[in-house]
Amino acid sequence: MRTIQSSETAQVLLLTVGTGTRDKLEETILEPFRKSLMAAGASRNILLPSQDTEPVARRIQESFPDFPTEIRPLPNAGDENNADRCFEHFDAVLSEVLAAGTDPSHVIADITRGTKAMSAALLMAAAIHGVRHVRYLVGERRNESGSAEPGSEKVRDIEPSFIFLRQNLRLAMATLRAGNFRAVEHLLSPYFPGQSRPSNPVEVEICVLDWAAKFWGAWDRFDYGRASSLLGLLPQGVPEPLHMLLPSEYQRRLVCLLGAALPKAMGERVKHCRALAADLLANAERRLEEGHFEEILVRIYRLLELITRYRLFSHGIDSEHLNDQHAAVRQWLDTQRPGGTAGRRAGSLGRAEAARLLLFVEQKQPASRGAKIAEKLTRTDELLGVRDNELRNGSILIHGLSASSAPLANKVPRILAAARCFFYEEHEGNQRLHLTARFPCVEFREPSLRKVTP
Repeated sequence: MRTIQSSETAQVLLLTVGTGTRDKLEETILEPFRKSLMAAGASRNILLPSQDTEPVARRIQESFPDFPTEIRPLPNAGDENNADRCFEHFDAVLSEVLAAGTDPSHVIADITRGTKAMSAALLMAAAIHGVRHVRYLVGERRNESGSAEPGSEKVRDIEPSFIFLRQNLRLAMATLRAGNFRAVEHLLSPYFPGQSRPSNPVEVEICVLDWAAKFWGAWDRFDYGRASSLLGLLPQGVPEPLHMLLPSEYQRRLVCLLGAALPKAMGERVKHCRALAADLLANAERRLEEGHFEEILVRIYRLLELITRYRLFSHGIDSEHLNDQHAAVRQWLDTQRPGGTAGRRAGSLGRAEAARLLLFVEQKQPASRGAKIAEKLTRTDELLGVRDNELRNGSILIHGLSASSAPLANKVPRILAAARCFFYEEHEGNQRLHLTARFPCVEFREPSLRKVTP
């Protein structure tokens, strides 16, 4: 905790109330409270006694009529020795104060008096609500029993800065585990302006959390170049409990592959696009965890489109830049009905047409595994139980005027699971790629996602 000097008059002062020395009420209760009330100069003073010390609080209220005073006793006898019950009560009082419009910076929590449980509970309640001024009276002289000598008390304000820091770091970790990377960046942004090297374990923790939020956040939004560049800034000396925030060696290779330029050779493009498809699937899973169903359906459509395209790459065909001089392409075009391809853009094929071209090519070996994969790509309604239009064009994110996911909300986890099973079936290495694309720092709570493990 850091000692601070208060430069502003508090609007609200909260004070726990103890018993004092019963035969010396003036010296041990009234005079110390007078000092606290005068030092704060608050427009609202709230006394927090136990059931046993409520009469003492009444005496304080009567003795200082010039200070606006309220009494909010603990509800039950014995609560003063139960930190949890004390916290529940103080939390409710503070919530009410802040809900009325008082800023936490204009609140002081005086934890001097009362039981240890009461003092600890008021400190915790203040910290949770962002009250940074905590006050206690320090006795400059002690009597033979070790108690502060009456009249020697001095007001001291402290800021529980490390409590706030630890609270923010726990929140940052929980937010990171939920996959909200940008929120973590915002939460940690006030720390270490202009500082490059951490000097203690807490600063190391902050640096690791901040790096992880930036790295996984860039990867999550498909900014593979940024994520790859951040690998060069990987924090050193990361403690064991934080290793789960770091990418594995396989993940580093994967993000660098994704961040590289698309190869010119058709065969090399297959590897690149298969990795991209794996990452797209993992990205869709994170959207499922967040409940972003519309984005999931669009990603599934793109996944099928990618699989179709890279399987055509393996035959030397690019469906986005169709070469009608390619023998197989020319043969396929000859089989189409007049005007059958009129709806496509010049030199390119839509997903459904590309799937039919792939099936045409693969059916030269009708019993092959490739032909079976191509057959499924032409029948997505049978594969996933949903039509192409419901996945993409009908989406409000593409051409639709309403969310296509709304009527399918209960089916989305199953649709995604079917897409994942198909991706695993498409190539024997796809499962490993997909699991590598999963972020180890994100904790899934969605039951259908927790079942998929390495």
